[in-house]
Amino acid sequence: MYVARCTLPSGGPIARLAWKSPGGINRGFRESYKTEIAAYELDKLLKMDMVPPTVERQMLGTKGAAQQWLEGVVDLTTGGSSPDESHRLHWENQLLKVRMFDNLIANRERNMGNFLRDKAWNVFLIDHSRAFGTENELLHDMKRIDGDFWTRIEGLTRKQLDDALASWLDQDQIRAILDRRDNMRAKIRLQSK
Repeated sequence: MYVARCTLPSGGPIARLAWKSPGGINRGFRESYKTEIAAYELDKLLKMDMVPPTVERQMLGTKGAAQQWLEGVVDLTTGGSSPDESHRLHWENQLLKVRMFDNLIANRERNMGNFLRDKAWNVFLIDHSRAFGTENELLHDMKRIDGDFWTRIEGLTRKQLDDALASWLDQDQIRAILDRRDNMRAKIRLQSK
């Protein structure tokens, strides 16, 4: 997968963007720029506000994902991952959502470099090029959840997913989101007993 940081002409709505295209197999993983867009579309459905705006655009005749470059953020490799006490609860609640989201989309690539934060310890998630596989296993435990976020996940319908994601994911990938949600539900019920 080709990745570049692009600077745009001044006066536009954003100054820079990250560009990814087109995809393929890398180190045994299927990668696709389309899953970057799917992550943003699902983020919008779930009202997370963690995945930067990402759209399909063409550059030099090649389609790819154009994602808004976030200014004033640091990744966790350089910016630390332990907030002071005044931000701790906010941070921990966001981490719950991240784990739930990564379970839902089968994101095996979450690491300190694609996990960003701003000065107020708000989380931003990038690099979903290996997400949305068709496997059903969950990657993270479900001992704690964010109840409001879970309600939004539970409320997702196949029609909503098809409407938002069918341009970016195939039917097996969309079905797997619902299968993983079923597995999440079973884990949550088991933990509540």
